[in-house]
Formats: sequence, C-alpha cells, structure tokens
Amino acid sequence: MRPGHSNAKITSPLLQLPPLPVAWQPLQPPAFLARGTGNSHWLLHTASGPLVWRQFGAAPGSNHPREVRLLSSLQHHRWAPRLLPLKSSQGLLMQQASGQHPLAKHLSSLQRQQLLQLVTQLWQHPCEHETPLDYPVLLLHYWQQAGARPELQPLLESLIQTTTNWPVSTFRLTHHDLHGGNLLLHENDWTLLDWEYAAPGNPWIDAVSLDRFLHLTSTEKQQLQAYLPSLPHHNPWETLGQWLEGLDQLWQQAAC
Repeated sequence: MRPGHSNAKITSPLLQLPPLPVAWQPLQPPAFLARGTGNSHWLLHTASGPLVWRQFGAAPGSNHPREVRLLSSLQHHRWAPRLLPLKSSQGLLMQQASGQHPLAKHLSSLQRQQLLQLVTQLWQHPCEHETPLDYPVLLLHYWQQAGARPELQPLLESLIQTTTNWPVSTFRLTHHDLHGGNLLLHENDWTLLDWEYAAPGNPWIDAVSLDRFLHLTSTEKQQLQAYLPSLPHHNPWETLGQWLEGLDQLWQQAAC
C-alpha cells in the first residue's frame, strides 16, 4: 500500500525490455511515459498496436508475482488492464488503455456509479488461493525501511493496534492503492491500474480511498457498505480515514 499519486518530475530509468515476439517488437524507440516510486512505463508502437511495458521496481510493500497472478485472473473484467502472455520477472506487457486520469468534479452521476460498481465487483472476485495480507508484518516492514526510528514507533503501534480489529475471515480482494492517478476514464469505461499492492485484505481501505477521491455522498456510502464487513469501530469511515493518513506518513518515510 502506498499514498496517492505524485506529480514529481522523474528522469527516465534504464529500459530493460525482454526478448519479444516479432509482432510485439517496437517499430521505433520506446517512448518513456512515467515513473512512480516503484515501476516505470514505456509506450511501444508495434505491429500489434500500441503496447505498454510496465517495468517492475521495488517500492516498499509491492508484490509483483501476486500482481501478475491477480491481473491474470481478472482479465474477464472490462476495467482490468489487458495483459499479453509474456512471462518475465522484469515486468508486464499490456495493451495501452484508452482514457485520461479523471477529476472527480467532472464525473457524471453515471460515471460515479460505474466506478462504485467496479470496486464492488473487485471485492467479490474470488481470491481464496492468495495469502491474506498481514498488516502488522507489512507495517513493521515499513517502519524498518524508514530506519526503525524511535519517533515513528508510536505511529507504528497505533496503526498495528487498529488492524487487530480486522478479522481475516472478512477480507476481500482489495486494491490498496485506489486514487485518481491509478484510474483511467474513456467516455464511460474505467480502467484500474497499478496492482502491485493488491491482495486479500480489508476492503474498507478501498472504500475510504474512494471517498478521498470522490467525496462520497451518504447514499453512495450506504451503497458500498452493503458489500463491506462490519467492523468494531464506532465510525469506520472516520477510523479508516485516520488510519490511512497514518499509513501515508509511514510509507513516505519508508520510500525516502
């Protein structure tokens, strides 16, 4: 899991493109698209059309083998990036998705509803063969990546304490990095990007992340809550919102 999209200008890393079939080989030098904290992306103009090479990085908490497995299992959903059958430990090759990163204020009621439906479909996707995310272990890893600094220990302990109220039996497939920078919208079609943090987990994290982006109405929150587990928090929206803010702080320190 990591906090939201960064607009910082980052120089192009070294391209490590594996051997490709002729139909997928670039007809001109690949064009660097973007680099996040972990992964980098290039556009390939090929005989098969525009493709995107997503080169894996090593951001704290990411799990690329799991990302590949989950994306492969989600290919029947229109909102999943379309993978090409390339076996590589270096990255993923995908069809270029159409659309732009959306602004919440420009979304129609229909587009908002379709995004809510996307998220509830995600939560209902079977993932029993994947190991549930161990939040205390993950948080401890972030703290260690941040130098195990004593001043961060109260934050770590508070975050871990909150997760003890999350029964693993209620976990669902959770994206864990849901924000506008990881969404593309083309007319009324959504694509959800960047799955390196996805795992069986607490779906409330996605719900609260979506609230951050959309500023959900009370009706929209009720719509999502029909698919969410009950938690022993007086106000899960508020509790999980505060938890995500703390997670953002810890992750930023780990990623420095």
